[in-house]
Amino acid sequence: MRREFIVPADAADEARRRVLRDLHDGLGPSLVAIALGLRAARHLAVHDPGSAALLLARLEEEAHTAVNEIRRLASGACPAALARLGLVDAVRAHVASLADRHPVRVDVRCGDMPELPVSVQVAAYRIICEALTNVVRHAGARHCSVRLRFDGCLRVEVVDDGVGAAVPAQGDGVGLNSMRERAHEVGGTWRMELSADGGTLVVADLPVVGGV
Repeated sequence: MRREFIVPADAADEARRRVLRDLHDGLGPSLVAIALGLRAARHLAVHDPGSAALLLARLEEEAHTAVNEIRRLASGACPAALARLGLVDAVRAHVASLADRHPVRVDVRCGDMPELPVSVQVAAYRIICEALTNVVRHAGARHCSVRLRFDGCLRVEVVDDGVGAAVPAQGDGVGLNSMRERAHEVGGTWRMELSADGGTLVVADLPVVGGV
């Protein structure tokens, strides 16, 4: 006898929302980086064809990585870069992918870290990638710092010297809501405000309970 399993509507809606958010958070920054790289390669092709060819080869690898990310999302697994490199090196790898494609200079500062639960690493990584996407697309910044430190909880800060963003309200944009939800899902907090230098500061405090 065949059995049919019906997923409750609210559970299906929640699963769909998570998939859409993961597509936005996971593929969004990757595709933005590839688009910036293609723009840079187009300019290099005129004056430095050799460098353009090298950049295009890297972009081909990143496109394959994006395809694998789609497969990862379909399986519900941890982000590939995070699983392979760990949080700090995965963040540095993402920053490096932006280095020759956009005038914003990004540095990563990290204090001593304990072993972090995977859920906290995923939340931190997604928040950082989304914040950096906003910086390179909208901030008009020259410099941005990503700061990670542990003091009872994991604090994530992304601060830029750009034009400054309006303080978000509930319901503002998929990306801002996604960062907020990522923090809340691990019991943390998230906020965005004007930095002391007039740019934008994104802060997430993510509690660490138990191990990986």
